[in-house]
Amino acid sequence: MNAFLAVHPYLRCDDVSLMRPALALAGLLLLLAALLWRRLRWRQAGRAQAASAPAADLHQLLQTRRAIQPCKVADTAPPQPEALDTPPFELARLDAMFGYDRRLQGEILALFVAETRDRLAGIAHALRCERPAPARVLAQEILDSSHAMGLLPLQALARQAVHAGFSNDIGALRRLHADLLMALDVLSQAVTALQTGAAQADDYRGIGSRP
Repeated sequence: MNAFLAVHPYLRCDDVSLMRPALALAGLLLLLAALLWRRLRWRQAGRAQAASAPAADLHQLLQTRRAIQPCKVADTAPPQPEALDTPPFELARLDAMFGYDRRLQGEILALFVAETRDRLAGIAHALRCERPAPARVLAQEILDSSHAMGLLPLQALARQAVHAGFSNDIGALRRLHADLLMALDVLSQAVTALQTGAAQADDYRGIGSRP
């Protein structure tokens, strides 16, 4: 444009002076056209990349879901049923301690259940008063007696309750108290079954000994 203004007074003089601004304008127009063409090409390339990106993301998402589906199926598989016939005590240990009299074993275990239930009631009272020390002492008594009787489920829970008592963790003591109550109920049902089986065995032997 500056070149055009510089030669403007000579436009009417001769043909040579007319070529210089014409060439300058033509070069300027070519430069503008090249810039516009490159800008249009960039926009088209950006749109094509944006259009292909969702498709690639969708393909990757489908592949990820196909890989995750078997894991979800394996995780949501129904758990295998646990064996419910296993008593929470060792008959061999009871035989070694009290002989082979199932009736006597049932009476001793029933006495243990009653004493443990009283101790758990004491733990509940201590927890209501937020006193972990008495709860720890009662849990230690349950631990010692269950260890002597070979009652492993109660022994493990009582040991955890003793540790929670030393840590003054009232929340853990409440949770373990509930677990101990459930374990004691399971033991009580097993003791009832043991006593029922012993009574039926005694009745059968009585019937067989009659003339």
